[in-house]
Amino acid sequence: MKYDLNQIILADCMDGDRWAKLRKGSYFNCLDCGSVFWRRPHAIKNGDNKFCSRECYFKWQKGKRKSPYNKDQSGDKNPNWKGGINPINANIRSSNKFKQWRSEVFKRDNWTCQKCGARSKKNKYVRIEAHHIKPFAKYPDLRFDVNNGITLCKKCHDKEPKGKCVYEI
Repeated sequence: MKYDLNQIILADCMDGDRWAKLRKGSYFNCLDCGSVFWRRPHAIKNGDNKFCSRECYFKWQKGKRKSPYNKDQSGDKNPNWKGGINPINANIRSSNKFKQWRSEVFKRDNWTCQKCGARSKKNKYVRIEAHHIKPFAKYPDLRFDVNNGITLCKKCHDKEPKGKCVYEI
């Protein structure tokens, strides 16, 4: 004999269940499969009263998700667009050409600080950075010249004057 679970649940809670008056919460219909399910007050307060199970939620959700990248909302069509104010400096430093320059400087200097000789070893990590000998802002034509770069550790790089002093190559 096959039983209809929804009928049993409703019959249990409506008149046959002697604890029904003490039980707090409510019954809801699942948005996906339509079955009746019961939720406690804290779940109702949190808004967890639309689906009887995670499986029903995922079935319902399928096809309703929108991609995080909407082409209609990119660039100047985005409501948060501020007129393309991203600094040129940031665009250059995140470019592939700059990353290639940086890795070539590291390779040439054997990933070793040229001031103090520090280098990452098995148990000791040393952060290295590529430093422009002639300032990045004052000499745009030398930005990607490998001879204008030197490998320094973080400590030595922090001691270097930033764009104020020009060194001869």
